[in-house]
Amino acid sequence: MIEAISPNQIERIVTRILPGARVRDAAPLGARSLLVTLSDRQLVLRLPAGVDRWAGEALQTEALALRALQAEIDVPLPSVIGEAAASGDDPPALALSYLAGTPLSEIIAAIDEESRFAIGQALARVMARVHSYLAPSYGQLRAEALPAPAEQPAMLDADVAYLRERVAAAAADAVAQGSLTAKQREWLQGRLAGWITTTGRPACLVHGDLHPRRIIVRRRERDWRLVGVVGWGFAQTWRPAWDHATLHLNFADPEYFGLRAGYGVAYDETTDRCYDQVREFALLPYRLALLLERERADLALAIADQLDQVHAPPVIATPDEPIDGVQSNE
Repeated sequence: MIEAISPNQIERIVTRILPGARVRDAAPLGARSLLVTLSDRQLVLRLPAGVDRWAGEALQTEALALRALQAEIDVPLPSVIGEAAASGDDPPALALSYLAGTPLSEIIAAIDEESRFAIGQALARVMARVHSYLAPSYGQLRAEALPAPAEQPAMLDADVAYLRERVAAAAADAVAQGSLTAKQREWLQGRLAGWITTTGRPACLVHGDLHPRRIIVRRRERDWRLVGVVGWGFAQTWRPAWDHATLHLNFADPEYFGLRAGYGVAYDETTDRCYDQVREFALLPYRLALLLERERADLALAIADQLDQVHAPPVIATPDEPIDGVQSNE
């Protein structure tokens, strides 16, 4: 996508979002982003990345999530500058504020353990704020019912029903692809149904795919600080455990141990609801669903076979590359 867009297209898109703006330079910033330098500022131009079954179209989802959070001015998130619909040969685009820093995946080896722990703590506090935004239903973000920091009625069993729906869909795909037998699918779904319990809590906003390349850090004096959480194209309304499980899988490499520890400690301090804390018994069903959706039925079966045991997350997604071509969200 980045290679296919011309300077003239970039100029046209930017001037449709910011009439009168002059583009001085544009450089790649990830798989579907450009860092655009104008005469008075820099901005990030986000381009389409396809459609996720559960989160929807990435560009629209990102815009909705960040608009829902726009009042959180002290939380390190990009802000939406504007959008441009597709026009002729020009693709649709989303202009965001630029958060200067370095993706964590590119600099983790240079960060000391104390700073890694502190970054994890800061990330937990950001996500606790995000998770305080509640919604009336589970699933894709909707412009007419954006998550907000307001009370919602209890949703008894809705989280269990939604989790089972996603597991059923992913398991059916696995059978079609030959990575699960029909008998294994039935066993897995039965095992899950007998194990999970409802939180009774309403849906909340989740990032959807926390990953080291979406965590932006910057050095300040002697330590490193979190300066941005980006890549909101997989945002949706679900339970905090989805973000916890995603983080534990994507940050499973040993070099992120301190960050995971800091995240768990700081997040658990924000709530006394055990099923919203970073607890293994609460994360396992979500981890099972996540592994199935990432086409790792073998690991999902192993977890289902040992649901009552605590074990470390497998390392499957920490390399700094998209999980697949459709879902790239850099």
